[in-house]
Amino acid sequence: MEFRQLTHFVAVVETGSISAAARRLFLAQPAISASIKKLESELKMPLFHRRERGVSLTEAGQQFLQHARQILQQSKDAKLAMQAIEGLDRGEVDVGVPPMLGSYFLPPLLMAFKHQYPALMINITDAGTRRIRQRLLCGELELGVVADQDLVPELESEKLMREEMVVGMTADHPLAKKESIEYKDFLAHELILFGKGYYFASLIEKISKEEKAKPKIAFTSNLLPLIKSVVRKGYAISPMWKVAIQDDDEIITRPFAEPFCIDLSLAWRRDSYLSRANHVFRDFILDQVKG
Repeated sequence: MEFRQLTHFVAVVETGSISAAARRLFLAQPAISASIKKLESELKMPLFHRRERGVSLTEAGQQFLQHARQILQQSKDAKLAMQAIEGLDRGEVDVGVPPMLGSYFLPPLLMAFKHQYPALMINITDAGTRRIRQRLLCGELELGVVADQDLVPELESEKLMREEMVVGMTADHPLAKKESIEYKDFLAHELILFGKGYYFASLIEKISKEEKAKPKIAFTSNLLPLIKSVVRKGYAISPMWKVAIQDDDEIITRPFAEPFCIDLSLAWRRDSYLSRANHVFRDFILDQVKG
């Protein structure tokens, strides 16, 4: 049994098909198929049910998946441990951050960290908090910002901040005359929203369910500057984190009559080794926030 076979096996499980795994790993499909067949031959049992539209795990495959992931994670941890011995004269920080938080809350902290550790490279992954949680759990990320309600026992975390969702609009919008926005009034106007996978979906789901009304979604985009531009020109209103609105945006905000807040934490896998660079970054950010 070889590490590459385990890597191929896990990739097939996570992508749902041999062809998709081949694309992820930049390998030929027959190479993945041969690797899986060889692994099954060594184990003397099938790991997958083959179907026309992909594969699914057998009972043996489900049990083997836990061991495969553990072995691959331990291998990664061993490499990180050895890299840590080299010190902080080189290394990379990898952290997943929601776009609005990454654009407006983190930059001063990142610059302060970079000033103190100039040799370290910082890689920021832009994604919704649930996607970040998924990438933490499967080992694609070591650190990530996750909404507290999405935390699971497999993750350790420490509190970063609490942020309020507000409604962004132009100064001459009809809702601008109100001190706070009722959900039914919010749903009565055209909206621009972040796409699926972002926390805003939870807000819209909550509001629509309570009001038994369908939202008027005119635009979806994960590009914050585009969302602000659409709002600024009066084509739609949008829910936004309060921290993302700047004085020069020419956008005014109103709170919801029933406040909608989110608690965000910096999270990492409970059973995973953090590289020294990520360990130092985590401690630095948490110390700054506490300070």
